[in-house]
Amino acid sequence: MDMSLAWVASRKTLHDEGFGACQRVRILALAHFADSEASRERIRALFHSPLGIYVSQAQREGCELRLEFDTASEDLAFTLRTLKRVLPEARVEGIAPRVFAHRACVRGAS
Repeated sequence: MDMSLAWVASRKTLHDEGFGACQRVRILALAHFADSEASRERIRALFHSPLGIYVSQAQREGCELRLEFDTASEDLAFTLRTLKRVLPEARVEGIAPRVFAHRACVRGAS
């Protein structure tokens, strides 16, 4: 895990960074493994962990695993801690508010 993960997990309030109380958050992560069998085992463990319910997309290409998590902003710290425990090879590539296209159009019309 990189240091940005520790920084986000240690934040007391995410509101300063644009994460509202009821907002959805998108987490992108990438993990590399020694062989494809190891990646299969780790993805199996991931989906059987409490973190499995937050996975919105998973793509495995050989020894590489790309993951996208969709979680509520108040569950962000739990999701990051659990990711570190379940998949320590993962590196968080990005954390951003989830934007729904139909909501963005409604806001723009006002």
